[in-house]
Amino acid sequence: MRGLYIHIPFCNSLCPYCSFYSEKNIDESIKKKYINALISEIASFDNKQFDTVYIGGGTPSSLHYKLLDKLVDNIIKLIDYKGAEWTIEANPESTDSNFLSLIKSSPVSRVSLGVESFDDDVLKLLGRLHSAEKAEQAAEDILSTGKQLNIDMIYDIPYTDSKKSISTLNKIISIHPHHISAYSYDYSDTLYLKDGVQDDETLFEEVERICCEFGYYKYETSNFSLPDKHSRHNCLYWQGEEYKGAGSAAHSMVLLEENKRKRYNHKDSIEEYIKNPYNIDNQEIISESDALLEDIIFGLRMKKGINLYNLEKKFGKIDKSLLNKIEKNIKLGLLEKDDVWLKTTQKGSLVLESLSCSLLP
Repeated sequence: MRGLYIHIPFCNSLCPYCSFYSEKNIDESIKKKYINALISEIASFDNKQFDTVYIGGGTPSSLHYKLLDKLVDNIIKLIDYKGAEWTIEANPESTDSNFLSLIKSSPVSRVSLGVESFDDDVLKLLGRLHSAEKAEQAAEDILSTGKQLNIDMIYDIPYTDSKKSISTLNKIISIHPHHISAYSYDYSDTLYLKDGVQDDETLFEEVERICCEFGYYKYETSNFSLPDKHSRHNCLYWQGEEYKGAGSAAHSMVLLEENKRKRYNHKDSIEEYIKNPYNIDNQEIISESDALLEDIIFGLRMKKGINLYNLEKKFGKIDKSLLNKIEKNIKLGLLEKDDVWLKTTQKGSLVLESLSCSLLP
């Protein structure tokens, strides 16, 4: 599998909790130049075969529909995408009739809608531009196009009663999207102090229980889907597959010989990207031993875990010191394995970050 990620770094407002590169109040002439630069970069790719296409941001739906149409039309012309999963991110306030008409007539197969909450007071706290009513209408409008729908929510928003998060989840389920992404709040944001932090472990267990009760399968740490409606593009990242990133701040990972990998990215600068969309930054070669460790750490995000047979077939025997660390986490009740699969326990999935750190050299 091979994925294409296209970054649209424009938003109508900047949410304080979001760490993805984006800018607001950008002149339309700059946006036009940026789209032209994106098209030029994609046209320059040697290998134009992609199994997934993901247009993210930022807020792709905030683009003027003619610009977004130009981008989608050129992607269609420039790459080989037969059978590909196409996803585009959107915010409720910018899913107007032009956007809906565009996605309905395009190869886009999924829309990921950034709702976060269905409570108006919480939305104001988060700095969101849409209302709960608008979010519901946007979700229903997207479903009416026949495309798959993912809805994002944040389940542990500071200074917010956990009942509001559960109410949001129940509202999402009543809309019947194909996919639900339930994220923890990014507490690197200094806007909130520690006394606003919730017991996110207990709350997430309740989120998981409710999702599973209504037929949504937890296939990755933060993601739930109806049968066969998982995000193929997201799984690329966790399964060590190759991906190309186009646009400012976009990251790429290319597979090399001898199980090595190359990572690089574009700088977080719209202006610099427009000047030279082919320039890359932070190029790094990942050794085979580090690639093995990445496959284990990222693979543990997946509910099914890691196929140890395939891992050893690819990399050879796992280093004894790493095996000892795995065994230690098994004894702690954080990991479990059988003859083929290694995966987190429920307890381990709740402390995945620290579990992953314990496997590092």
